[in-house]
Amino acid sequence: MAPTTFLIIPTSLIYWIALSSHWGSYRQSCSMAIRPGPLSFSLFTTLFVFLFLVLLFTLGNLTYLQFKKLDDKFREAGELSAAAEIELALTEAIGLSEDKTFRLAAWEEVRQQLDNSTFYSYWYRYRAKNNEFVTAYNLDVAIYDIQGRVLAPIDTSLLPSVIDTQNPGYAIQVRESEPLILVVTPVVDPVSGKTQGYLATLSRLFTIFNSLSHFNYIDRNSIRITIEEADGLTSQALLEHIEYRLTGDPYAEAIKPLIKESLLQLAATALILTLIIFPLAAWLLNRPILQLSKQIDMLQSSPHTPIIQERVKPLFIKELDKIQSSLYAYHNKLSQAHTTLDQKNQELDDLAQHDPLTGVMNRRAFDAYWREVNDVFKHSTNEICLILFDINHFKALNDTYGHHTGDEILIAIAQTINSILHNREQLFRLSGDEFATILIGISPRKAMQIAKQCHLAITNYPFDKLGINEPVRISIGLADTSTDRDENINALQWQADVAIHFAKRPGYSSIVHFKPELAENARGLFSSKTHSAVYEAVTKGTGLVMHYQSIVDLEDGKPQYFEALVRIVHDGQLIMPSHIFPLVEARSLDQDLDFHVIEKTVSDLQEGRIPSNTGVSINISAPTIVENELVNRLAAFKPFMDNYKLLIEVTETALITQLQTARKNLETLRNMGFSIALDDFGSGYSSLRYLGAMPVDVVKFDITLTRLVDDRANNLILNHLAKMITESGHLLVAEGIETAQIAEQITKLGFRYGQGYYYGRPARKIAKSASRQDNANYSAKS
Repeated sequence: MAPTTFLIIPTSLIYWIALSSHWGSYRQSCSMAIRPGPLSFSLFTTLFVFLFLVLLFTLGNLTYLQFKKLDDKFREAGELSAAAEIELALTEAIGLSEDKTFRLAAWEEVRQQLDNSTFYSYWYRYRAKNNEFVTAYNLDVAIYDIQGRVLAPIDTSLLPSVIDTQNPGYAIQVRESEPLILVVTPVVDPVSGKTQGYLATLSRLFTIFNSLSHFNYIDRNSIRITIEEADGLTSQALLEHIEYRLTGDPYAEAIKPLIKESLLQLAATALILTLIIFPLAAWLLNRPILQLSKQIDMLQSSPHTPIIQERVKPLFIKELDKIQSSLYAYHNKLSQAHTTLDQKNQELDDLAQHDPLTGVMNRRAFDAYWREVNDVFKHSTNEICLILFDINHFKALNDTYGHHTGDEILIAIAQTINSILHNREQLFRLSGDEFATILIGISPRKAMQIAKQCHLAITNYPFDKLGINEPVRISIGLADTSTDRDENINALQWQADVAIHFAKRPGYSSIVHFKPELAENARGLFSSKTHSAVYEAVTKGTGLVMHYQSIVDLEDGKPQYFEALVRIVHDGQLIMPSHIFPLVEARSLDQDLDFHVIEKTVSDLQEGRIPSNTGVSINISAPTIVENELVNRLAAFKPFMDNYKLLIEVTETALITQLQTARKNLETLRNMGFSIALDDFGSGYSSLRYLGAMPVDVVKFDITLTRLVDDRANNLILNHLAKMITESGHLLVAEGIETAQIAEQITKLGFRYGQGYYYGRPARKIAKSASRQDNANYSAKS
């Protein structure tokens, strides 16, 4: 045990006793006006530290280290002697075994057996181990001919039936942690000097080992082998696997009482010094440290309160006073930093909740405010009205006059509506051309007046200054809680959607206030249950499932891949796309839906719902195809690319909105291993333009083009169109094949793949027979 062990226990005990006790009282001896210079802590501690180090380390450590070195030298000498002793014993044992084997090989009976091995078995049983050359440690003896084969096989023999005659000598084996020595020596004719054969012996090495050697440094009973099985070891290799204990060193044993006595004396000295020095040091240090601790507690209770350092009482120890001053300076800087950070956080929060183009609140702010309105509605009788504003034909204006003019229209309309709303009423931009405001405590009649004022102000706005020749109009939908207060307030959103839907229709006013009869006329599209179910599924993935429809090879009718089609399960029934997408587009939830479709399709691949060695295609909407996040989301398909062909289907509309961004993302996806399919070809704008400009591999003819095969006048046009696209390197897929006659005609036109009810309706479960081994290559490069 080191001397410091004796010192730590009493030192720590007395130190903490001193700190936990109240030793007198300290009074400030100078006034607040005169701040005395603090004394150096070293003046109080130098003498004590010096005496402590001199007495303890000189008397204790040096003594102990000298004894430790002496003990180490004894042990080191013992280990070297033991290693030499064990090596010598092993060498002697190997030499004895070899000598016994050489003498046995010179025995005349051995040469006789080589001359005539007829009675070798008898000789082995009755003579081989019963002669003057064989001792108790010999386990087995065998004679081998000149080719190294044993003269006759013996069932009980421990030696091999064939030996290597090129390298006679010895080899060490280990069997069940017991070392055995195998010695092979040639049997030489004493007259001719020629080798007649070979003799091999197998002996217990440790038995020879113990019979020869007397160990002075090693405990004979502790010798053991650390391995259980081994072959072909040398003596040096065996030494690495021998373990043993050293015998006790009488010199070291004699020194230990002296060391113990010295350490006890040193410990007694340390205890006496500790009892004297540390209470005195604790009395000097305890009071200022307690004062500093109380000040830290005060800072923790008032973290944002600045400290006037000139009013703080000084500490008489220089180092502690410096700590106190630094602590207060740091506290003041930290308090200032917190104040600045709070201001920056408020600025960031404002930026996060405002639309950067128009300056009004954004969709994120609307959702947060809508949750607050829900809480108000539960505990208040105030009327709540939701007003939606939608710019008529904004996309056409944007395409005609350019994005810059479109931005100017949005800014002008936002400013105009904001000028009419009261200060406590916020305007929100929900999507590209849709705005909303929430009125609280205003009657339906007053809300209608505000809507009319907004409509009139926008109608009279001088948009011609922006270079716009046609009038810019808006449609307004209103919904309030006066219709049915018992209904959930979330119903206002779908009610306002219904109202603005009719405001856009011919024969209705541009401002429509929701009435129950409007919902009856649009029950299939805007029912409250459908709206809630779709919104829940699209935003959270609840109830959203994927159905799959096969795309088949028109030559053999076998599925090549499957198109993922979205459905929503609600109350045990399916909500179809005709009810899903209008609400998704109205609420600008395209991206949310697409990302959930990606997650669901990946999950189905993981569960094995889609047959291996086929493929799957997913539809990506226009707003999502230009998002950088899309590439990150689709990376989840990478583990399946070896067993599945993966396609991304985009419509012409998706390519028109932001052509360059769409092209960049699609090229990235192609490099990742996806194929790109142009969906609904022929239903949109200038379709042929995108075949050359965009990275498209597969062209899917819209159902309207597929049905032209029955029209002779248009059949020729369809034929030439299909031929031109095929020759350009694209694969053709025909949608909407519902009869065998259409399938036959489409095949003749050069289409390779087809899709439609004739081959199967979309289903959640895919038949096992849908899998095929000869998966097609959908790349345009093939």
